Amino acid sequence: MLQCGKLGAGHIPVVFGILFTFMLGTTYVFAVWHRDVDPVFPYISSSGDQRPESCIFSLLLNFCAFLIALIIYLRFGLVKELNRDFHLSTNRLNILALWVGITSSMGMFLVANFQETAVIQIHMTGAIICFGGSCVYMLLHAAITWFMYPTFVNRPIAFLRTGLAVVASTLFVISLSCGILAAHKFHAAFPDKPTPRPWSGDPDQPGFELHCISAVAEWALAIVNMLYILSYSRDFEKIRVQLRVQPLVFHLGQSPLYNSLEDLTI
Repeated sequence: MLQCGKLGAGHIPVVFGILFTFMLGTTYVFAVWHRDVDPVFPYISSSGDQRPESCIFSLLLNFCAFLIALIIYLRFGLVKELNRDFHLSTNRLNILALWVGITSSMGMFLVANFQETAVIQIHMTGAIICFGGSCVYMLLHAAITWFMYPTFVNRPIAFLRTGLAVVASTLFVISLSCGILAAHKFHAAFPDKPTPRPWSGDPDQPGFELHCISAVAEWALAIVNMLYILSYSRDFEKIRVQLRVQPLVFHLGQSPLYNSLEDLTI
């Protein structure tokens, strides 16, 4: 899983991209087929809210969250090994990006396991942490890529990551603001009704146009996030990840002693 012949670990972002695309497509098709959502502009979470698509959504998104955390850690390790003491600010940004990225993946875990109509507060908190954190992570690593230019990377990849990070941040602001405005406009007309989940395809429904803008921005944001992760593929082709098991005793009936690892390597 961690390495694949001469390609190193370059296949891991590709596996994530394939799995993430399959998850989005499958849950949307099942949700429309079962008439759980309207075919036009549902939120991603609405597509994975009802059974059986919610089961597929949770299963695949949990695996995607694990892959994201793994990719974030591998990227951190790659930048750390290349820079070492070369650029102090890059190392600091790299550590910050690691924690922001891991927090974002935790938000994805929350989205996967708390459906929209189950615990809406936790679901929305997870979604904001996931998408908002991913935007901050992309901006940080875009800056890191520029700090690594021209010693370690080329200019096109720096431009690509910067462009994707800016687009993602813009889409996040549009999706969040339009979603809030859509709910506010709906409640202004129907103060006693809950926010539609999912929204219907009625264009006369108050706030429906703003909801459509928010939903389109959310889908586009998810795709941009995937493309950013895929930009790591060529970098990961140049690394090899090793998982080693080293016994601390010569007999499994023994108990490991203090400093036994150092004793065995002497």
